[in-house]
Order: sequence, then structure tokens, then C-alpha cells
Amino acid sequence: MLRVLVLVALAGGIASGAGARTTAIGFDHTLHARDVEVSGATPIACARCHDEKAGRLVGRPGHAACFGTCHGPAPKGTRQPLDPDRLKLCTNCHAEAALVPPYLGKPSVAYPPYRIDRDFSLVLGHQEHREVACTQCHDPIARRQPAPHARCAGCHDGSTPQRFAMATCESCHPPAVGKPQPPELATVQNTVTAVFSHATHAARGGAGKDCTTCHAKIRDASAIQIELPRPTVTECASCHDGKQAFGVTTACTKCHAAPSDKFEVARPEARFRHDAVHATLVATEPCTTCHVLDAKTGEVTVAGHAACTQCHASDFGERKPKKCGACHNATEPWRHLRADRAPPDRTEFGAMIDHVIHKGACASCHSLRTATTQLRTPRGHVACAGSGCHAVTGGAAPQLADCGACHRLGLAAERLAKRIAQPWSVRLAFDHVPHAKSSDGATVACTSCHTSLVGPVPELAAPAKATCAGCHDGGTAFKLTGTTCRRCHS
Repeated sequence: MLRVLVLVALAGGIASGAGARTTAIGFDHTLHARDVEVSGATPIACARCHDEKAGRLVGRPGHAACFGTCHGPAPKGTRQPLDPDRLKLCTNCHAEAALVPPYLGKPSVAYPPYRIDRDFSLVLGHQEHREVACTQCHDPIARRQPAPHARCAGCHDGSTPQRFAMATCESCHPPAVGKPQPPELATVQNTVTAVFSHATHAARGGAGKDCTTCHAKIRDASAIQIELPRPTVTECASCHDGKQAFGVTTACTKCHAAPSDKFEVARPEARFRHDAVHATLVATEPCTTCHVLDAKTGEVTVAGHAACTQCHASDFGERKPKKCGACHNATEPWRHLRADRAPPDRTEFGAMIDHVIHKGACASCHSLRTATTQLRTPRGHVACAGSGCHAVTGGAAPQLADCGACHRLGLAAERLAKRIAQPWSVRLAFDHVPHAKSSDGATVACTSCHTSLVGPVPELAAPAKATCAGCHDGGTAFKLTGTTCRRCHS
């Protein structure tokens, strides 16, 4: 019997104040509009419940908005037990515990009584407002925005269809579901929000003060476009060109201060090369397009990012660029990158030297020994820029800036290939170190073996067999005849 009574009580909507909700359920505009439409009644205008003055909502809806024409007589001052329908109505705004015995607290209400997600959105078309100054609605410097309707009331006075009156709420606030949001900038990884200052940029005047310098694309956003485009590196580069302000390719981490922990772009396997895809550039453009010579030493400086952006500007502007890893330890430009791929052991170019003209001591140029090359010349122009020799400007011709006069892409590889391919070449087996001294300890001159130094470098003749016979006589060193040929001709 007790179980039946409990079920009957619940079915009848009877509740105990001790076990009732202590917060309001929350008024749902969408469900209310649905119920009105299903009932066949005339849709209710916003102004039926909300008072508006000078474009702003004032006060709060009272009992007069709900009772009378719509929901019957208003409640009387004395508390009376509520029937289930009336209780359901009142708990939209009031806590149930304050409406049923023993009436816990007063039936007050917080305003607005939202315990649910907001059920109206904001449809704002920047495209329709493109002629309005951005600062009329946005104050990016002070970051204090006027009250929402205060930004609109100056224009929306009802004088034209485009300037519809503020009281026509549905023109901007359509019903929505979930958590509707006003238009906002698109969310991207590694934004500059943490360090970017509108005030600093506006203080520079001119383009820095004009919002559309960076946010021009927002002016074309339609009323249904919720996610607004963020400025890209292209917009930044209009000022950050290395002259007006630091370049976008030289100080990425000044703005992108919070990189992700994950590397998202695979690093290219190959380092930068002048041949292959860059061969056309090398053939048609002067080397100084990318490489600037040091004014004092004549050394070739490392090409900076500016040399790359001439062709790869679009990749520099990508969030996941593919080129950076060719030289750097990673690809994402907002990281602290380092150039960790050294130049190859062998040069990609090679020098065309006329030994007849350059009659200095061989060791003045041929001084280095590396893992792959013996008696290699020093990198750069250090062997050429001595006193009375070639200079950046002036001095003996050709000048150091005239790169093509001495260098040609592929020349070194061509020379090596020819020498190795020569019949009975000793290139792979010969070692200069043990041959630098004679059996009595005297220094052996380079010209003792290299007797013919006439013509371009790739065509220089290898030492003739006769130059070897003076030592390889079977006494000082093994004979040139017999079965030991493979000791040199490998």
C-alpha cells in the first residue's frame, strides 16, 4: 500500500521541499517557442517579455510577462500548494524547494535564470558591415568592449531596411542549439596571441593602426561564417620585411613563443644542393643573388632566408613548411632551429685555375687533407684573396664577385670522374704523404711528378709513369715491372 501511495504522489507532481531542487531549471526559449507553435497560438515577440530602451534590454521579465493572457492568473501573495502544471511552469525561474512545503527559502530568482546552454546565437556579417570602422565595435588596444547593444544602437534606428531597429531581435539572434558562439578568429596551433600587442602596432601609425592591414579577409566574412580567418604570415610580411620591422623569416620565435611538443612535419632526407632542382637557378642567376661576399675578406657568406623566400615564399607562409629541414634540424619555423647540415665534403662546383698564370708555391693553395681528398685547397677565397691577388672590388681580374669566371657547377665531380676512369689510374690507391719525402729525407717537389700543369684543371694530365721510375727502381721502392701492378693500379 505504501508503494502505491508513493507512486501516486509522484505521478501527481507532489514534492517535498526537503528533497526538491534548490536551483531553477532554467527558461528554454527554444522549447517555449515550440510549444507556442504547436498550440497554434501567434508567435510571441521578444518585446512581449523584454523591455528595450535606447537599444538596450532593461529590467527583467516579471509575472506579467507569463501570466494573464498566456498562463492564467498570477500567483497570489499567500503561498498555496501548486498543481503539477503550475509547478512545472514556475520552476523555470524559481527553485522548486521554495515553491513546495515546507518552502525552503524565498521564491527569488537570479537573472537571467540560465541553467542551460544559451539558446540564441549571434549572426553578424562583417561583409554587411565592411564600411563601418572596425573600432566602432572593437577596441583592441584597451581590450574593453562597449556593451553589446551599445555598439549597434548608433546605426540600427529603423530608418532603412539595412538599419533595422534594435527591437527586431530575431534579425541578429536566431534560435540555436548547444553552445552558440558569436564569430571568432579561427583556432590555430602556435598562435601569436600570447605576445602580440595591438597597442604596439597601432602606436606605429599608418598600416599598424589600420585593422584591415592584417584582418582584411574578415571584411568578406558572411553572416553565417562563425570561424573568421586569422592573419597569415603573408599579411605580417607586408611590414615585417626586415626593413620596417624584423623579417618574418628571421625571428619566428619572437611571436610564436609556445611551440607544440610534437614535430608534425617529416624532415627532408636530403640537404640543400645546387644541382638538380636548383641547376636552372645557378645557370641563369648570378651567385651573389643568394651569396653575399664579405667586403673585407672576400669570403662567401651563408645564404640567409631572404635568398630562399624569393622562390619559396609560399612554403615559408605555410603552417607545415617542407623546405626548412633541408638545412635545419626541424621544419616548423616557430621552433628554435639550428642549421645542422654541414656542406658536403666535396664541392659541387670546382675551380678553373690556370696553373701557368698562378706560379706561386703549390702548397700556398694545396694545403688541406680531408677524409676524402688529399692536398685540397682551402674552402672559400682565402687562397685567392692574398696581397696582389684577387679582391672583392679592384685587384687582379677576375674579381671575386665574378664567380662564373672560376667556378662551374659539377666541375669537381667531372674532374674526379675523368681521373678515376683513366686507364690504369692510381687515383684511388695513391697517398701523397709517404711520397712527400725522398729516402734521404729531402722534400720532394710537387713538380717532380706533376710536370705538366698546362690547361684547365679537368684536363690536367696525371703524372706519367716515367716520373715514378726514379724511385720505383726495385731498390728505393718496389719495381714498376713484374706482378705488383695492382698495388697502385687498383
